[in-house]
Amino acid sequence: MLAVVWWIPESPRYHVSKGQPQRALKTLAYYHADGNEHDEVVQLEFTEITTAIAMEKASEHSGSYVDFLRTPGNRKRLLIIITFGLFAQWSGNGLVSYYLNLIMDSIGIKDANQQLLINGALTSFNLATNLFFSFFVDKWGRRPIMLVSSAGMMVAFVVWTALSAEYDAHSSSALGSGVLGMIFIYYLFYNMKSGLIASYTTEILPYSMRAKGYTIMEFAMYIALFFNQYVNPIALDNIHWRYYIFYCCFLAMELVVIWYFYPETRYLPLEEITRLFDGEDIVEATNIEIGKGDNQEKAATTAVHIEETKV
Repeated sequence: MLAVVWWIPESPRYHVSKGQPQRALKTLAYYHADGNEHDEVVQLEFTEITTAIAMEKASEHSGSYVDFLRTPGNRKRLLIIITFGLFAQWSGNGLVSYYLNLIMDSIGIKDANQQLLINGALTSFNLATNLFFSFFVDKWGRRPIMLVSSAGMMVAFVVWTALSAEYDAHSSSALGSGVLGMIFIYYLFYNMKSGLIASYTTEILPYSMRAKGYTIMEFAMYIALFFNQYVNPIALDNIHWRYYIFYCCFLAMELVVIWYFYPETRYLPLEEITRLFDGEDIVEATNIEIGKGDNQEKAATTAVHIEETKV
C-alpha cells in the first residue's frame, strides 16, 4: 500500500476544499471526458462540487461530531454507519475469523495439519470471492448486494446451526463435512458486501463529515471486535452450537435494518446522494446556487462582449 499510494490522485472535492479548483477540474476532465475541461458533464460535476463544498463551509455548523444529531438526515446517516460497523463484525464472521479451530474441534476435525489446510483454503477462497464481487458493485447496486448477502448469510447460518446440533447428537462425519461446507457458503455471501463497508459508508456522508463518520463506523467495529474477543470463546465453550442461534437472530435483524434504512446510491454523484437523506430542499438550494453562478458567468460574458463592441 505504501509503495503505490503516491500514485493515487487526490479527489476533486479535496482540491476544491483546499482552494485548488483548477486541479479539481483537470482531474474530472481526465477521468470523465478524455481531458476535455469544457465538456458539459465535467462542467456540471465541477459546479455541483464547488457549490456543495462552498455551502458546507458557509454553514453555521460544519464538520462537528454534533452535526450527526442536528438533522433527521444526519441521524439516519449515523444509524447507517453505526449499524454497518456492527454488521461488519457481528454477522458471525468473528466466530470463524478467530475461533475456526474451536469450531473444527467441535465437528471432529482435530488434526493440526488438516485444520491448517482448511484455514488456508478458506483464506484463499475469501480473497478470490472478495475480488470477484468487487467488479459487480455498480452493476448490481448496493441494496441488492447487501440484501442478498445478509439473506444468504442468515440461511447458511441456520443450516450450519442445524447441522451442528445434529452432529452434537449423532457425531457423524458427514454432518461435520456439512458444517464445513456451510462455513464456505456463509463466507461466499459475507464477501459479497465486505467491499461496501468503506465505500458505502463514505459516499452517504457530506464532504465535511466524511472523515468523522468513517471514524464512528470504525469505533462501532472495534466495539464489536471487543465483544467477539471476550464473549465468543466463553460462549462456545459453555453452550457450544446453541450460541449460533444468537447470530441467526442477529442476521435476521440485520436484514430488516438494511431493507428499511439503507438507500440505493448506485449511479448517483455524491452531491445528489444528499437528496436521499436531506430531501429535495437541499438539492433545490444547490441548484439555485448553481443557477446564480451560471447567471453571473453569463452576465460577465455579456459585459465583455459589450465592451469589445464599443471598442
